[in-house]
Amino acid sequence: MRSFEEQKEYLKDLISQYELLIANKPRNDLVSIFLNFIKDEKFNTQRKLRNIREKEIECLLFARTFKGIN
Repeated sequence: MRSFEEQKEYLKDLISQYELLIANKPRNDLVSIFLNFIKDEKFNTQRKLRNIREKEIECLLFARTFKGIN
């Protein structure tokens, strides 16, 4: 299993690739055909990245809140 940092880097790279495909003008036929799919995948990837960041924040808050309890 990958660490959070590895997952975040992978998702960031994937989002960058999707953005390049979407911004590329003129688009090739394959990208034009799958443009809506690419946009959906970009949105889903951003959601996954956001979820990882939320979990990291929750862990930090939990650790700060309960650090004095043994």
